Amino acid sequence: MLNLPLKGAFVISLDFELYWGVRDSRDLFTYQENILGARQAIPKLLALFQEYKIKATIAAVGLLCFDNKEELIKSIPSPLPHYTNPKYNWYPDHLNTIGANETEDKFHYGLSLIKEIQATQQHELATHTFAHYYTLEEGATPESFRADLQAAKKRAATLNLPFNSIIFPRNQYNDVFLAICKEEGLRGFRGTEDNWIYRPLSRVLESKWRRAVRFLDSYFNISGSHCHNWEDLKHPSGLYNIPSSRFLRPYSQKLRLFERLRLKRITNAMTHAAINGQIFHIWWHPHNFGKDLQINLAFLRSILEHQNTLNKIYGFESHTMNKCYSLINNYEQR
Repeated sequence: MLNLPLKGAFVISLDFELYWGVRDSRDLFTYQENILGARQAIPKLLALFQEYKIKATIAAVGLLCFDNKEELIKSIPSPLPHYTNPKYNWYPDHLNTIGANETEDKFHYGLSLIKEIQATQQHELATHTFAHYYTLEEGATPESFRADLQAAKKRAATLNLPFNSIIFPRNQYNDVFLAICKEEGLRGFRGTEDNWIYRPLSRVLESKWRRAVRFLDSYFNISGSHCHNWEDLKHPSGLYNIPSSRFLRPYSQKLRLFERLRLKRITNAMTHAAINGQIFHIWWHPHNFGKDLQINLAFLRSILEHQNTLNKIYGFESHTMNKCYSLINNYEQR
């Protein structure tokens, strides 16, 4: 085992998906405020990251990296997954409902936002798969996943945005799909927390009980701090795994009295990571901030203020996932 003389690291990753990520679970009419709000959230998040010198990993669904329908349709991969649950089969029915371009359809196209992220030259752009691919749902196959990943790579190359990291939709992955990622040239992924309530599962196997425990874990320390040692990040697949430490739940008016607990749950774990030279990895979706945007940004500012303090005391720096791989690899090559 390597004894890596590295200080603690603060990692942020965002799952950028617009409506492609929630189409099977959210009605567009009732959720449009969040989706359109995500478009407002991205520039405000970038400004906040700039202010606090944060370097984030932003994983985008390939389908939103277009500005017109013609190019999008031409890029659809083959073979396609044929999920048992028809809600997950977006080809071709859902594609027939989208608008012609980003000006007409703000829910499905996000190339202008991708370019805004790219222009900062500060953040890592990663893949969230091409079509928000669910690897653990029945009907997913290695062949269709590889085709999806190759379509994402091709589109990224066209935009001069080759990626090294993957964030799996719904955090669904297993050794078969990780092996394909390695074969396709990726360096790493965001794994789940090391606890049964976070273990990757299909929707069919998910339970209300497990979701309830995860919810409580956002406010009370049920499952631990989930800070990770640098020495443990090399995965048997050959990829690096920068596991999640905490999902940043959005503000809830009903739970406003518990906001201090939610913040303390996060900052306590950050402090633990900083003191012990570990990695703390927090993530969310821009559309989580789409509603109550200013309140969510203020909450995030409190987290970044704490990171700033820990950086001054312990050298607790902000790193992208890709930067973490590079730091480890530098020591592996010695």
